Amino acid sequence: MMRRRQRGLSLVELMIAITLGLIVLTALLTLFSANNRSFRQTDAISQMQDSARFALDTLARDISMAGFFGGMYGASNIVPNTSTVSNDCGAADTTVTPNLPWAFQVQKRVEFRNHASTLAVTSAFPCLGQTDTPVAANTDVVALRRVAGQPTAEIAGGSTLTLRANQFYLKTNGTAGSLIHMGSGTSYSMAASTDAPLAAPVGFWKYVPRVYFIRSYSQTANDGIPALCRMEMQHAASASMAVECLADGVENLQIEWGLDVDNDCVVDTYTSSPDAAALALSAITARIAILVRTTDADAGYRDGKTFTIGDYATTAPNADAFHRRVYTTTVQLRNPVGDNGPCVPAPTASTR
Repeated sequence: MMRRRQRGLSLVELMIAITLGLIVLTALLTLFSANNRSFRQTDAISQMQDSARFALDTLARDISMAGFFGGMYGASNIVPNTSTVSNDCGAADTTVTPNLPWAFQVQKRVEFRNHASTLAVTSAFPCLGQTDTPVAANTDVVALRRVAGQPTAEIAGGSTLTLRANQFYLKTNGTAGSLIHMGSGTSYSMAASTDAPLAAPVGFWKYVPRVYFIRSYSQTANDGIPALCRMEMQHAASASMAVECLADGVENLQIEWGLDVDNDCVVDTYTSSPDAAALALSAITARIAILVRTTDADAGYRDGKTFTIGDYATTAPNADAFHRRVYTTTVQLRNPVGDNGPCVPAPTASTR
């Protein structure tokens, strides 16, 4: 029996095999590219959501605690501090002697500027608008004063305790208090102290003045990544305000304040431009909105949507390639600034 020899593929068969192989390879490459793009997009959006969550949580916590002074009711019984603060974020109070630096004006729990011009912002907060603190256009700026949520140290008896060197503390028994500045040492003597209150028990709470703003860059000038930043007190031998950036990709911040105008503990109206008196005495909630974008561009995406953030609307510039979302939350301002703050009825004469 004769065996037939295999003579290989014909040219037509080879061309068909190569074509089928290219089709399969193209499909695989398309699938890989689509999966890779989907992964990068999901990762970028996930990072954006993480930044948004951290930014909102940080803002909400600080705003809700504005005016918190270790359990004291208001700030009228706090003896302020007159230490010099370099790069301070506002004008000194010249109505007192010696003049009171902006950082220690504890009666002002909140200060606010509603997407004002650069000139107006830098006039109100001189520490902003400098080389390392350019404020993004049409964004809000908010300043807050409070102490930390937990005391650094407490003393019920005895005469000395250990604190951090160069730290600013509110020393208080819940009724009266003083803002003190530790020197280079860490031992604080109750017996030798002249700061009210003079007798234990007292708590020592870290003092925290801050100004939140949107900076037009994140790490280096002109890097094109906006960020939520804040000026914060640097506790040192020579106190100063310095910048710290918290969350990349935060493009805009808008805050609307809920005012209780009839003192019944219910918001009567929301406004984005309260005057200082309304902010101090009537504001009981804050509605916070941020616009956040991905830090990396998505070449296959174009964003031409218009976003409404609080009282401000903006359209993505030139339909760029960044994903964006608006995130909002509402918080309660829990701490009045004086004896007749929000939800605090004015005293009336008693009858017998």
